Amino acid sequence: MTETQFPSTLTIGVDYPVLPGRERPIALVSLDSSDSNGLIIWGSEALHQLRRELTAIDTSAVEAVIVTGNTTSFGAGANLKEIRHAQLHDVSEDYIWAGHETFAVLADMPVPTFSLVTGTALGGGMELALHSDYRLVTSRKAQLGLPECHLGFFPGWGGVYLLPHLVGVRAALDIIITDSMRGRNLKPHQALEIGLVDAVLDGSPGTSEWDQQWQQWVVDALEGEHEPRRSSDDDTAWQDAVDAARAKAEGAWHGAAPGPVAALDLVGRARTDSRHANATAAVQLASSVLRTDAAKASLYAFELVTARRRAAANVPVAPVRPIRKAAVIGAGLMAGQLASLMAQGARIPVVMTDLDDERLATGVQRTRDRFTAQAEKGRMSPEQAEKLGSLITGAKTPEDLADADFVIEAVFEELDVKKKVFAQWEPVLRDDAILATNTSSLSVTAMGEDLRHPERLVGFHVFNPVEVTPLLEIVATRAADDSTVATAFDLAATLRRIAVLVKDAPSFVVNRVLTRMYDEIGRAIDAGGDPKTVDRALAPMGLPMTPLQLLDFVGPAVLVHITHTMHEAYPERFTLSPWLDAVAEAGLTRVLPQRGEDSDTYLTHQAEQARLRTRGERAASSAGDDGVNGQLLTRVQDALADEVGHMLDESVIASARDVDLCMILGANYPFHLGGITPYLDRCGASERVRGRRFDAAQD
Repeated sequence: MTETQFPSTLTIGVDYPVLPGRERPIALVSLDSSDSNGLIIWGSEALHQLRRELTAIDTSAVEAVIVTGNTTSFGAGANLKEIRHAQLHDVSEDYIWAGHETFAVLADMPVPTFSLVTGTALGGGMELALHSDYRLVTSRKAQLGLPECHLGFFPGWGGVYLLPHLVGVRAALDIIITDSMRGRNLKPHQALEIGLVDAVLDGSPGTSEWDQQWQQWVVDALEGEHEPRRSSDDDTAWQDAVDAARAKAEGAWHGAAPGPVAALDLVGRARTDSRHANATAAVQLASSVLRTDAAKASLYAFELVTARRRAAANVPVAPVRPIRKAAVIGAGLMAGQLASLMAQGARIPVVMTDLDDERLATGVQRTRDRFTAQAEKGRMSPEQAEKLGSLITGAKTPEDLADADFVIEAVFEELDVKKKVFAQWEPVLRDDAILATNTSSLSVTAMGEDLRHPERLVGFHVFNPVEVTPLLEIVATRAADDSTVATAFDLAATLRRIAVLVKDAPSFVVNRVLTRMYDEIGRAIDAGGDPKTVDRALAPMGLPMTPLQLLDFVGPAVLVHITHTMHEAYPERFTLSPWLDAVAEAGLTRVLPQRGEDSDTYLTHQAEQARLRTRGERAASSAGDDGVNGQLLTRVQDALADEVGHMLDESVIASARDVDLCMILGANYPFHLGGITPYLDRCGASERVRGRRFDAAQD
């Protein structure tokens, strides 16, 4: 691997100003990037540049060394293309060593060192800051964190050693593992609370206010008013924290994700290791971790999501109609979420309507209250909340919807109900207004059969909970014109949703895959399988929830509805579960006991009674010790490979990569599965069922 394969966009300037009231100069190392988004990426060439500049500083002539970023970034992570190359060519050790050797120059300087975190500091950027004595961060929306475990490896440039010695082991492991695997970063005030940074300064980087603040803070530190932070964890506290995190990681991912396991090993030995000894172990471990299939799948998943976040695929080339006003038909919980999404994302008026005036008034107020709640949590100002709330109104007459450009229904998930809604409102709307349905499983084509303009109807499936689920399935019928579909994609981008084009087919992609999984789970429970054993059969996949936990999250009634839809469409592959039907008929909203709730069984009393009543109604060949011997896991793997294959053969979705994107963003499937198809390839299910691999990660 040569530097010319991955050219650096880093630019470095070194100045020697004298701070106010001081006599000797400091060395001010300014990092910038020629990249269009200003991000500072740490490839091999960039690391060598920084090392040259740091080594050239005559520390006998300065009283401090200060590293500062640009107004966008203090430093993002490693060059992922270079890591990908290192994975495939087994040359990662040189790259990892380059980071340690470069950052060590800063750590070993005989004068005080400071990092001015002027923007994003993630991964390698955060690790660079950890090698300085002090860290000062802007109060602006800078994100700080170590996301490497989520990407399939671990902080390889000293974060696993330095962070626990700085903030304590428990807080460090939360950042390195828990926050990383959840895709969560720290805000400046959160970083200050745990001691990751020494101060949060007002003012925007590059302004005189910012310069005055950091200069005064540095002067105070040089005069002895600030001491570098250090953790006080003793051996017992250190080991207890590592043991607790190891148990938590095993319970969550069962060894399927390699990053947390490696990070725990390195943090565990960091108590007695020297920095150099830990670096040596990290380089060796990184080389082996990066070669794992899970790490390769994780990086593939990250690159896929990143690429689709920038630009959707398969978008028709057609005129995009302006969306200046939206309408939501319905005033329930999902309707309110859709209304708030469009008001906040597109900053356009949104009118809601419902058959019942009282229900409508309640829904409008509940939607406005969502903005107030965000303001109370500090996510927006009270003024912003009030302004957004004013965009939400209730329709007083049908004419209030007549000028809407985009009208989406969010009523009861029943085909006849939705058809009646469209029949009622189509005559009121302009001929060029887009009609959209948020259905999760029903036929969009059937909804448009009686419309005068079926070409303007599109599926716009936003996932619940709307605030945190970024996927949007855009369902195009044969009748839908390209302009309608292109406009739907444009609106999705405006709403900061990652949209995927799907052909109109029962349950589309995410729900279809999940329902096929539940078909095997239901078979096992109906045939007498122990619910606890069945529920844990998929543990080796490292999913964020067990099947029954996910069932409780979705709701049994919702899953039963989708299951019946799929059974009607594909009876040879989707069966009906007597137990699940009984649970829904009993009106149960969950099947697992809540924490602290008394239960003699793994299920709630009513769910267990339903299981006993329906037990044995399906073939006993599905029963047995599936969770122990792996038969159920294998059946689920094969069922998923089969269903994904059918969707591709039917052109429900364009590629296996699109399926992976849907499962990552719509079902929260972890990166270490690569979505789903890389996992199905490496467990052998693809070849067992289809005779060939999906190989999406190789495309």
